[in-house]
Amino acid sequence: MLRTRYISLLLVSLFFVCGEKPLKTSQTDLYLGLDKISYLTGKFNSPGPLAPVILEENAKDHFLRPDVKKALHQMVNDFEDSKPATYKQHIFLVSSFRNFSHQKGIWESKFTGKKVMRVPIKGKTPEEITNLILEFSSAPGTSRHHWGTDFDINALDNSYFEEKGKGKILYDWLKQNASKYGFCQPYSRLSTRNNKGYQEEKWHWSYAPISNQLTKEWVKGFTSGEIRLDGSFLGADVLGDRALDFVRSINPDCEKIQNPSL
Repeated sequence: MLRTRYISLLLVSLFFVCGEKPLKTSQTDLYLGLDKISYLTGKFNSPGPLAPVILEENAKDHFLRPDVKKALHQMVNDFEDSKPATYKQHIFLVSSFRNFSHQKGIWESKFTGKKVMRVPIKGKTPEEITNLILEFSSAPGTSRHHWGTDFDINALDNSYFEEKGKGKILYDWLKQNASKYGFCQPYSRLSTRNNKGYQEEKWHWSYAPISNQLTKEWVKGFTSGEIRLDGSFLGADVLGDRALDFVRSINPDCEKIQNPSL
């Protein structure tokens, strides 16, 4: 019964995609009709050009690009069809699109100590606090969640997806199959990314055919001075040009995905 209701929710959500014109990924519509810099830095509100995503009953609102939503639903349906009958875990969204203001709230709650990190910030310098935040959180204006291409699933905890974790079967399936739908895990083990960037996040997945292009455009915008972060959030002056490392340090397997094979 639960499986039937879950699949019914997917069909309801897919209704919003049916009838939409398929989006091309040319330069003219890469930003879904928005200003390039506003799009790259998340300075727009949802839903805007994004589509609502419903993967579970009574879930909070989630939004992704329509092309990403379509690929995600196909992947979710195929996982449901192929998983062991006794396996009760589904794919559901914990986080999806976050605009600049949302990301700023996350960042500054950690910067000021309102949100507890793995160690207290008392007595630490702004540089040390920034380093702590950057283990798992992006600075506003630099997050891949600004693009509607990336999402977090099920649990923000690597152990959930590891041995003896509830999500181990799901994670193994994703590692083997997600690329067929265009998805990759951008924050793989640090050793696969020259030990640069954020810590590994097994819950974070990205639609590479679009996010690969947006990564390149963000880097171009930042190096040319079109994207400026100074003064826009607490600690921006401390972050400085290191933002480039955190945007560029992505799982190399993502770059191998040009288009989905399914």
